Amino acid sequence: MKMKKQIISIASIVLGGIILLAGCQKDGTTSKAGSLVKFTAGLKPAATRTAYSGEIVNNFERINWVEGENIVIWSDGAVDRNNTSANYASYAISSPQTFGVKSNASLNSLTDGNGLIWVEGVETYKFWGSSPAISGTPVAGKASFTIPAAQQMKSGATAATATEGAGDAAVTTVTLPADMSNAWMFACVEGVKSGSENVQLDFYPAFTAFEVTLTADSDYDGDITVSKVELISESPLAGTVAATLVPGTRKNDVTNGTETKTHDIGASTYVCTPATGNLTYTLPADTKVNKPSSVTFTVFALPQNIAGLKLKFYVKVDGEETTFTGTLSKGGEPITFGACEKHRIKGVAVPGNLWKIFYAPGIIEADEWVEVDGDPIIVE
Repeated sequence: MKMKKQIISIASIVLGGIILLAGCQKDGTTSKAGSLVKFTAGLKPAATRTAYSGEIVNNFERINWVEGENIVIWSDGAVDRNNTSANYASYAISSPQTFGVKSNASLNSLTDGNGLIWVEGVETYKFWGSSPAISGTPVAGKASFTIPAAQQMKSGATAATATEGAGDAAVTTVTLPADMSNAWMFACVEGVKSGSENVQLDFYPAFTAFEVTLTADSDYDGDITVSKVELISESPLAGTVAATLVPGTRKNDVTNGTETKTHDIGASTYVCTPATGNLTYTLPADTKVNKPSSVTFTVFALPQNIAGLKLKFYVKVDGEETTFTGTLSKGGEPITFGACEKHRIKGVAVPGNLWKIFYAPGIIEADEWVEVDGDPIIVE
């Protein structure tokens, strides 16, 4: 898709718009019962999970595997080679490719020679996968995870700083790495024949994400210190998710003001139990936004359509603490942000009492505006 306005580099969902082909491979024989199962894992939309690439292909931002990333695969019939009472095994990504789609990688068991094996007398199988790996003992066809209400840049991560231009024309962009431990994806496949040469697991996103970019207004020469941003919605944003993992596809209708678009996000279903209606993202101390710079970060939410979203910014302007709240709308109507997508939002700070907001999810071509305290700010 070609956006009218490129808002930020990032990616969901697919999550707001997201990803490209990924694969992972595990070596092993598959000719007879008792031999290791050979897996290939990708994503629907095809992608891996562990790091946003910043590159959008076919309307979705690709996500790349990261060395050492763990996933777990479990089955209704296959068993762990070293523990035949367990129907699951852990795997790790190794040697991701650095060319092409950048998402192909090897998938190796965490212990040499370990992994799921075919079982004598069992003819057909179901397999499920989780990325990141879930804790505890997996249950056939079920999984659960949590979207925390308080989020921030992943501990130990380093912000990426890029500068374009020179002198007075220099523009600096600071990107806070997304905490991908909140970016859950699941996979499932049914009816696999015993001894199959390859078992394909296609992963689907189980979260909604927002990438927010803050940029100071060009008419303001001072610094704006941002401490946190609160996401407020009519729909719960944080809590636990119980997933029923079913293969295939399902349609998700996304309503944006007066327009509705449909796309596939996978057949698995999610029951969300809210812990709170809001999300808060705390930025690193003394995060400043001024005229030649911007700051970008990603917040994860429950996998459901999100209606009536507001953004509340906690800032210090000219030494004075204040807040700005804006309701994202299109044509005067609240926007419904689609589940299991990544939505891109760009904010322009106007010290005083206004924040201009532009937004463009990966599946919609539009420039939007925000209503601040009831007063619409139209973007020409």
